[in-house]
Amino acid sequence: MLCIWDVRQSKIPVSLLSAHNAEMWEVHFHPSKPDHIFTCSEDGSLWHWDASAEAADRPSFLIGGRGTSHLSRSTLGQSINQSLMTPWLSSDPTKGRLETINLMPSYMLSVNSLDVLGEYLVCGTDSESIYVSKNFLT
Repeated sequence: MLCIWDVRQSKIPVSLLSAHNAEMWEVHFHPSKPDHIFTCSEDGSLWHWDASAEAADRPSFLIGGRGTSHLSRSTLGQSINQSLMTPWLSSDPTKGRLETINLMPSYMLSVNSLDVLGEYLVCGTDSESIYVSKNFLT
């Protein structure tokens, strides 16, 4: 399971999502597009979790360029519920709009590590290989 917590409020996860068939080694949010999460696993998969379609359901003042989210504190004030900024903290992040794509071939050994560097996605595997993908967000 991929469990997403809002540590500001509760002692239980806000979202529970079915995930890989084996242990997950790493989880990374995209540094500038928080609607995208990347996970890698012992099962040889590297998943891109895309919740950017959820942005279409948000009020226009919460939507930035290319699906990114931001808040203007001067417009909204200090008391706005911060969970409006991300679909991951909604009560049901899937709502039929969450896409999960495996970015690796299915015959791979464990994908041990990943990182997102601008427009590049880098991962390392048990096959002693390093993979670099460019323009992986569509």
